[in-house]
Amino acid sequence: MKTSARFWTNSLLITVLIGMNWVARNFPQFIDAFYTNGFYPLRYQLHALFFGQFSISLGDLLYLTVVFLFIFCLFGWKKTTLKQLGQFMTIVLLLLLHFQLSWGLNYHKTPLVASARAIKNYTEDELNSITHFFARESNRLHFQLSTNDSLAVKINGNKQNIIKRVEGFSQEHPIKGKIKLSLFSLPLTYMGFSGYLNPFTLEAQVNRWVPKIDLPVTAAHEMAHQQGYAAENEANFIGFLRCYYHPDLDIQYAARLFGLRYTYRELYSLNPDKAEEIRCSLYPGILENFAESSRFWKAHTNPLEPLLKQSYDSYLKANNQKEGIQSYNAVVNLFITHFNIAENPPTFEN
Repeated sequence: MKTSARFWTNSLLITVLIGMNWVARNFPQFIDAFYTNGFYPLRYQLHALFFGQFSISLGDLLYLTVVFLFIFCLFGWKKTTLKQLGQFMTIVLLLLLHFQLSWGLNYHKTPLVASARAIKNYTEDELNSITHFFARESNRLHFQLSTNDSLAVKINGNKQNIIKRVEGFSQEHPIKGKIKLSLFSLPLTYMGFSGYLNPFTLEAQVNRWVPKIDLPVTAAHEMAHQQGYAAENEANFIGFLRCYYHPDLDIQYAARLFGLRYTYRELYSLNPDKAEEIRCSLYPGILENFAESSRFWKAHTNPLEPLLKQSYDSYLKANNQKEGIQSYNAVVNLFITHFNIAENPPTFEN
């Protein structure tokens, strides 16, 4: 392609991307109707017909191929020219366009907080109530699942079995997700990530090394991404619901601990005394389950993790998530709204 033709091609791609982003940010109802509930489910089904036939993650293999090609080209370009820069820019712009059409426009749909009329600014009393609720639920299920209140609950089965059980729970949604174990599980561990969705192949991967107590909601979280819930707080909430209402008690228990972790953390930042009171009410075995997860991540910290998290934070902010990586924590108001804490506070007698 001649330089002038490439210039106009790149200019057209940039114009299309800017225009698409402007429409997406200003007309979320358009994205809802024509993309999230129209084009995207059809695209996902098309991807699933092909990529779903393989147990291995083809998306991970694609990433490996791209890395090797990039290294090859880097050493092959002994002297960078304007032509090569133009070629590289075209590839980047085409990938950005593919990303937006394949999955990225889901970031701009009407937020679940708005469509569910969720409480935006909850009170400390509401936060205290929902934390008590999850604490009581965790104690109740721990009593049913463990022979001793000092022992951690063990999630039944191996990790493949846990994933299959999470996948198999029927929910009314046009997209039925599927989870694969990532080929990059070891680097994901040291990066501090439990899983991810490949936006180009729409394959959902989980880190095979995460503790089993964390795996059910992690798998359900990535399935929620497949269903078009791009925002991290929404994927947290939808994944939580799948496990909360699951028929298996051990998966229900994992969901209660997930909810308790987020609400306790928020309550502790506002009122450490109330948070400590709730912590003291928990069975020691529940604390051991939390410690199991904490020990795993502390054992795999690395000095580059903050930089990687900061990069992901920037990525989220660039994709309509103003709170960045903190958007994971924004799930608390969805918990409070769902369980109707304001109008129907639960009781907490043991």
